[in-house]
Amino acid sequence: MYATRLMTQIYHLVEPNGQHTLCGLRISRIISGRKTSSLQLVNDVESDLTICKHCQRIKGQESGGQ
Repeated sequence: MYATRLMTQIYHLVEPNGQHTLCGLRISRIISGRKTSSLQLVNDVESDLTICKHCQRIKGQESGGQ
């Protein structure tokens, strides 16, 4: 799972519980198709989005990278 704000070009990796991103941001439980500032769960990310640098760093540490 991923999370994104529809207003930005950045996506986040989601913790297994689905309530927070790896970098600690809280994910909204309210689903909206409108461009809002709330962080929302998505199943897939578009190819033009960029991963959050903090989520990427944490994921690298968890998988033994770096």
